[in-house]
Amino acid sequence: MQMIVTQILGGIALIVGLIGIFFNNKKNYFIAQIISYLFNGIAFIVNGSLVAGINTLISITRALILYIYERKGKNPPLWLLAYSIAYITIGIIFMQNYLEIITMITPILFTLSMLMKNMQLVRYYSILPELMLIIYSMLTMAYTSAACYAVETITLIVAIITFHIQKKRTIYYLL
Repeated sequence: MQMIVTQILGGIALIVGLIGIFFNNKKNYFIAQIISYLFNGIAFIVNGSLVAGINTLISITRALILYIYERKGKNPPLWLLAYSIAYITIGIIFMQNYLEIITMITPILFTLSMLMKNMQLVRYYSILPELMLIIYSMLTMAYTSAACYAVETITLIVAIITFHIQKKRTIYYLL
């Protein structure tokens, strides 16, 4: 039963996250991230991956703060990088093996990507942590999770290409 619940929660998180990738508006992107993180965090905790689960739930507050600053039209505060300390501390406290170092590093990389003002840069900088999570999932034999991260990575690449095609069309239209 635990496995089924985990897969359902992960599936919901995946669908919401994929939809969010295609938003050009960072406010909508952050809302999708918050919802996706909620389902993913619960799925990790139900599955017994405490470091990944707790760090994902901490990421909800990070995305919420970023959403609030984006909604106000202000630059996000650099103190958000202090979340890195929280990710590392949680990782050290609950670490079960050295592979979980990856789950400490990836949220830090995602934080750096979300500090980018341009949504296209957010997509570019999100590819590396996604690839790291694919590797982590494969090494821990979480193949469904690896497949989800692979789909997210492919979706990021498709969104990047789509944005460039749309931008090119706009340029041609203006000429």
